[in-house]
Amino acid sequence: MKETKFEEVRPDAVNSTIEKWASFGWELLGAPQEINYTTTHRTQETDKHYSSEYTTKTNYVKITFQRDNSMPNYRGLVTLEQQYDSLKVPSSPDKPVMFGLIWGIAFAVGLIFFPIAIAIYIWRLVRYFKKKKIYDSEYAEWEKARDKIRNEKSEIKNKARALLQ
Repeated sequence: MKETKFEEVRPDAVNSTIEKWASFGWELLGAPQEINYTTTHRTQETDKHYSSEYTTKTNYVKITFQRDNSMPNYRGLVTLEQQYDSLKVPSSPDKPVMFGLIWGIAFAVGLIFFPIAIAIYIWRLVRYFKKKKIYDSEYAEWEKARDKIRNEKSEIKNKARALLQ
C-alpha cells in the first residue's frame, strides 16, 4: 500500500524540498505544479465608485510525494521523519545593529531636543521672574489698599464707641 502527501513551497525551495523528503523514502509523484493566483481587492465607497483597488499575487509550487509502506526500513524512516518534524527551529537573537541603531537615533533626537528643552526652560524662568515682579508690586498695592480699608474700619469703630459712651 502506498501513502501520499502534498507539500506547498516557494518556487526557489522546490529542489531542496524534493531532496529532503527523498531522504525519508518519499518519491516525487508527477511534475511539481506551479500555482499563480492574482486577486484584486476593492474597497467600495459608494454603490458606483470604488475608492481604492489593490492586487495581491500568490505564487507557490505544489509537490506530490508517494511512499510505499512495504518498503524495507519503512518503520525506521517513519520514526526519523516524525523526529525531524518535531524539531523546533530556534529563534534567532535580536541583531545588535538594530539595537544600536535605535539607541543612536534616540541619542541624536535627544541631542536635538535637549537644547530646545533647555531654551524653553530658560524662557519660562525669565517669564516667571518678570511676572513675579509684576505680581509682587500688585500684591504690595493690594496690601496697602487692604490696610487702608482696615484702618478706616478701625477709625469708624472707634468713633462709634466714642459716641456710645
